[in-house]
Amino acid sequence: MKSSNVLLFIIMSTLVLSSCKRDDDEPDDPHNHNEEELITTVELQLHATDGTHASAHWSDVDGPGGDYPIIDTLVLDTNKTYSLHIEFLDESGDEVHDLTHEIEEEGSEHIVCYDETIDELSITRTDSDGVYEIGLTSDWVTTNASSGNVTISLKHQPGVKDGTCTPGETDVEVVFPTLIE
Repeated sequence: MKSSNVLLFIIMSTLVLSSCKRDDDEPDDPHNHNEEELITTVELQLHATDGTHASAHWSDVDGPGGDYPIIDTLVLDTNKTYSLHIEFLDESGDEVHDLTHEIEEEGSEHIVCYDETIDELSITRTDSDGVYEIGLTSDWVTTNASSGNVTISLKHQPGVKDGTCTPGETDVEVVFPTLIE
């Protein structure tokens, strides 16, 4: 009786394991050739033409559903032009993985979208994939004192990028409280 149970267990295990194996004859989906990267941190570095700088940091290392994210308020001076460089990081493990270079290399599949609720701030993406803007770098121009939010979204748009923020999936979206003073 025991030997028949062992044999049945071996047969069932073999069937389950073989059903989970990927069929090498299956074609790869050309729009899903990269695994999704985990983005736990977004860093903003802004440098003004007069040498002043500003920065802000968002971090959600334990991911959705865990502790609340840590987010800085971005404080900018009035009447300035800033050049922004944004970085996307994965800090979930023992090592920090900078994903920014990969996003730049795959620029034809990504766009960084900026949506500001502040009339006294205008944002213009300054880098491109050769056809459409990417948004890893941008110019931020402030005028009068004000406050509001800047929402930054990284969109993944393989095969559908059209220069807008409409198509694709959102890899990460962060709302930065922003003060212009």
